[in-house]
Amino acid sequence: MEKLNPVFEKNYKGYLEALTDLDLSIRCSILDISVDEDRKTAEIPFFGSIYRVSREGVVNADGKRPDYGTCIILLKYLLMCPRQIPIEDDWVSYRDFKDSGLSLDVSFSDNSSRAISKIYSGQKGALENAAAALGGTRPDFDYPYDVAAVFRVLPRVPVLLLFNDEDDEFPAKTSILFERRADQFLDMECIAMVGGYLFDKLKRTGKLIMGKNIG
Repeated sequence: MEKLNPVFEKNYKGYLEALTDLDLSIRCSILDISVDEDRKTAEIPFFGSIYRVSREGVVNADGKRPDYGTCIILLKYLLMCPRQIPIEDDWVSYRDFKDSGLSLDVSFSDNSSRAISKIYSGQKGALENAAAALGGTRPDFDYPYDVAAVFRVLPRVPVLLLFNDEDDEFPAKTSILFERRADQFLDMECIAMVGGYLFDKLKRTGKLIMGKNIG
C-alpha cells in the first residue's frame, strides 16, 4: 500500500464517511455489481480485478488498500450511482463531455492517447496482444482502424480504444472513447484517471509480452 499524504488521506476518509447511509441494495442492479448487504460491502471489478468497498475502506483480493487513484475511482463510482440506468451509450471522446475543460482534455490526451501512440508506434501487433491480454474484446462495429478493442473497465463503463499505426504520411494516432453516459457514473477527474490507467496497464502488459521493446 502506498503511503498517502495528509490531503489524500483526508479525502479518502471523507468519501468513506459518505458511504455510511448509502443504500447498496439499490446500487446493486443499477451498477450491475455484487453487494453483501449483511456486511454492507460492494464488490466492484476494475480492469478485471475485484475490489471490496465498504465504510471500512477499499481493499483488493489480498485485503490490502490499493493505490489512491483506484480508491477514489471506486468510491466515486459507488457514490455517483444514478437513480436509473442511463441510456446514452453512443461513443464520445473525453472533450465531448460538458465538464471536461481544456486543461483536463490536454492532460487526458498527454497521459493516455498520446502516450499509447508514442510507445506503440510501429508495433500494432504488440498493442493487439497487450489489449487482448488485458481483456480487450472486439467491438460490435467493424471500425476501420488497425487496432480496435473494448475494455470493460467498470460495470456500465466500457472504454473503446482505436489505434492507427504510423505510415509514410501520418504518425501513429490513438483515440480513447467512452459511452456518453460515463459522466453519470464518474466525474471528469476520475474518467481522466481511467485513461491513464489504461495506458499504464497496456504499457505494463506490453512489457511482459514483448520485454524491453515497449516504452
